[in-house]
Amino acid sequence: MLLRFLTLAGLTLFLTGCGLPGKGLEAQNLFEDKAARERAMKIADVSVNSGNYLSAIDIYQKLLSRNKFDEDVLYALGSTYLKAGAPNEAVVVYENLEEMTHDDIRPLIGLGRAHLFLYRPETAALYFAKAAELAPDNIDILGGRAIAADMAGDHQDARKFYEAALDIAPDDLRIQNNVALSYLMEGRYDAAVTSLSKLAFAPQSTAQIRQNLALAYGLAGDEAAAARIARLDLDPEAADNNIKFYNLIRRMKDRNLLRRYLLGARSENAGAT
Repeated sequence: MLLRFLTLAGLTLFLTGCGLPGKGLEAQNLFEDKAARERAMKIADVSVNSGNYLSAIDIYQKLLSRNKFDEDVLYALGSTYLKAGAPNEAVVVYENLEEMTHDDIRPLIGLGRAHLFLYRPETAALYFAKAAELAPDNIDILGGRAIAADMAGDHQDARKFYEAALDIAPDDLRIQNNVALSYLMEGRYDAAVTSLSKLAFAPQSTAQIRQNLALAYGLAGDEAAAARIARLDLDPEAADNNIKFYNLIRRMKDRNLLRRYLLGARSENAGAT
């Protein structure tokens, strides 16, 4: 009897030329399981994109109950935990992945991001540094290292990582935006205003970048300019509330409060700079 081998998604199927009923049924079940997994992954992906993280997490957990070593599902679960604001759960997932994989930067980046969410810059920096040994020019890693440094108050060190990232992707608005925010955290408001003014009205700019410029003006004490920029994307009441908050931060002169305010949103995108 001639045996033919077909490798599919890590499974080796043994196909015989004589069509034994048991073997044929087994192969059919394997293909059906694979198709069902793919459908479930697509549904989970749609759920994540629509912000329905709990539904996606439930799907991933059910898939893992059938194969706890499915790396693609584990990576998707870890990422979704972070998006859902559950960094402790993400740590467990990425730690398991780190044990399963070798010379793979993805679990290290995931652990770095999770510890940024937990406001543990020193721990995050260790994971990003370990990943950098494998991929020193990876922008995700450079961005994560920069945010960890900013979080620790080492803004000059952070900008070294940003500069390295800009050497690779000089037109990346996210990196340039983060450089400006690093200036803000250091108290260099004029430098932040100058940097953000160049970005805020670029064709590919975003409302977030414009609101960062409003913040920079507010911290610099130019309330009129801050209000003018804020109202480009916000209704008057929301813009006025933001200006009051910026004034409060400026009067308190609390660098740690400002750092936590700025870095909270950035931690979600740590790997993407």
